[in-house]
Amino acid sequence: MEASKSLKQIKRRNMILSGNLWKTIFIIIAPLALYQLFNSVYSLIDAAICAQISTDAQTNVVAINQIKSTISSFGAGLAAGGCVLVARYYGAGDVKNARYASSNMFFMSLILSGILCLILIPLAYPLLELCQVPGAANSDVLMYFILQLIELVFVSLNNIFIGLEKAKGNSKIIMYLNLMVLFIKIGLTCLFVFGIGGDLKNIIFVEVATIIAQGTLTVIGLVILFGKNNILRLSLKMILPKKKYVVPILKLSIPIFLGKFVMSLGKVVVNAMCGAYWNVATDGLIVGTLGVSNNMCGLITSPTNSFEEGESTIVSQNLGNGNMKRAIKAFVVTIISVSVVSLIGYILMRFIFINQFVELFTSSDAKSDAYKEMVKEIFVYDSLSIPALGVTAGVLGLLYGFGQTKLSTILNLSRIGSRIIFLLIIHSINPDMSPTLCAGLSMGISNTIILIISVLFLVFFLLKIKRKGYLGMHMDDPEPEVSKLVFEDENEKNNKIDNNEEYEIEKIELQIEQEEKNGPSQN
Repeated sequence: MEASKSLKQIKRRNMILSGNLWKTIFIIIAPLALYQLFNSVYSLIDAAICAQISTDAQTNVVAINQIKSTISSFGAGLAAGGCVLVARYYGAGDVKNARYASSNMFFMSLILSGILCLILIPLAYPLLELCQVPGAANSDVLMYFILQLIELVFVSLNNIFIGLEKAKGNSKIIMYLNLMVLFIKIGLTCLFVFGIGGDLKNIIFVEVATIIAQGTLTVIGLVILFGKNNILRLSLKMILPKKKYVVPILKLSIPIFLGKFVMSLGKVVVNAMCGAYWNVATDGLIVGTLGVSNNMCGLITSPTNSFEEGESTIVSQNLGNGNMKRAIKAFVVTIISVSVVSLIGYILMRFIFINQFVELFTSSDAKSDAYKEMVKEIFVYDSLSIPALGVTAGVLGLLYGFGQTKLSTILNLSRIGSRIIFLLIIHSINPDMSPTLCAGLSMGISNTIILIISVLFLVFFLLKIKRKGYLGMHMDDPEPEVSKLVFEDENEKNNKIDNNEEYEIEKIELQIEQEEKNGPSQN
């Protein structure tokens, strides 16, 4: 293993386990926030470019992206749950089990994404019809959706790569590679739609550009995942599923998946309900306006969600190291940070840049003016999700880190369930109410409720671990030393390559200790 790369990985681990928490959270979360921002921009780019094709094209793309988000929750949940386990092993210094868990998770993701494609591609048309996508019968719209399903195979593998880098706290590479993907995506989309034009100026080639960009990330990710310079590198001999790793991964992942799935499905259900109620009255625009409003909120809520991901890594590693006190401190720092960022983001989006973004994501055809006003009216209420989801992200990061994924599922169920219930109630009370007002009120009320529920969950969980502790750890325990990295069990010291690697890591750890005492070496 190359010493300089090992040194960076181990220094990052030591920072997570013993460094200044404000600095640690900034270093870990800032690149993740940019990564999430790129993902939001990614969706908005499609919406903006498709708006230049037509309002109908944009409406279809936004509606289908909501369905794609629901399906992708399978792979995202598996990656999130599995990486909590990996981070726990890594924090404890147990590199061998961290590698086995990583390899098993990769195999499970590959199988899952393949099965989803085989099942859903033949059902593409009825699925679009069920979700009230206005252009479901259009061949271009159908092909766009099928290509998105194929893209999910690449996205699932990329989620594993990104998740494992997060588990190590290596967030910079995530930012750099996704910036590369963003540039590829923008460049190819503009080339296909505006440069070449003609038959390429349709939504199919917007998705072709996305597949090429995601496929590029997959290739690079595989090289890194299996590379010998990666402490948690995957191994073909470790990749076959083992109960010891599969069962804990599934226990952590299934509740996370259910939470993400229900949340995304809830958005699709709300879209379908609004479409059923008001597609005719709004000339098919209502579903698209909901999606555009959601994407605009995502410019802030997606980066703040990175606090959830970065926090869960820091909490998991510290719990693996037996340091519950530091895990709780990491949560306190995170919740303060994410609350401030969310509030500033809400003010910027709601009161300063709302008109600019609405103008950006509407076309110049005859439907544009009505579309623009509907987006504005819904966004006024939908934007309340920005501060509410910021606090929720901080709570979920703590729950994920402690492995309390079932509580997180209940939280997400409450979040979307309240939106559907209030939409039904408001519409039944006044069926003639404006579509945007009815949908907007259901969003605003549900977002306020989820903020209250998040705080209640937080108080309940903190009181529980204060009273009972967690896995033998208690809040008043003294903070332990940083655990050393161990590559093998004592009875498995016959593997020469691993022994050499462990010897190199021991030298690097000694070098880090020496630098902390005497300052960096002059060599």
